[in-house]
Amino acid sequence: MKRMPRLLTAAVLAAVALPLLSGCASEKRGTADSPVANQRGDDSPANVTNFPDHFANIATKCVAGAPGFRAFVTTREAAPVVLPDPNCK
Repeated sequence: MKRMPRLLTAAVLAAVALPLLSGCASEKRGTADSPVANQRGDDSPANVTNFPDHFANIATKCVAGAPGFRAFVTTREAAPVVLPDPNCK
């Protein structure tokens, strides 16, 4: 019977901690990115394709520091896709 209070306590702590920890990211556009420890990356604009409502927009640009590769990012919660591109030097 001692196990039940421990499980209940762990469940309550998880239920309280999850919203608090997930609220750490900023809602301002572009400020919730991973920190880069004062290192400047490639700030050049990406090529953006806007799709009609309910479709993910796509931004694409050559990957800085990785010649020959292009990154594709959507406005949905999906990981970026990096593909070879001979036009990226």
